[in-house]
Amino acid sequence: METQAVTIQIFGRTLKFNCPVDEVEALNSAAKDLDERLTNLREKSPQVNSDQLIITAALNISYELAKEKQKSNEFSDRLKMLQQLLDSALNTNN
Repeated sequence: METQAVTIQIFGRTLKFNCPVDEVEALNSAAKDLDERLTNLREKSPQVNSDQLIITAALNISYELAKEKQKSNEFSDRLKMLQQLLDSALNTNN
């Protein structure tokens, strides 16, 4: 797997990563999203230190991910139920 050195800016800090070439765009997009989240948090709570802002952003992202996983699991469960209903209907007609 070919990697590429990528430099990103997050919250005024320059960070360098080695990243698979086909994931560079996704890394840049994620970095931009995180930077925007941190900037928004800083604007809402200027008195809060950077570490707390970073932890808050991480918790928000983790929460959003957990909600999306829950939605995905619910969707998967519905698909399984539909598959069972279809299988049952097809077996009934045979």
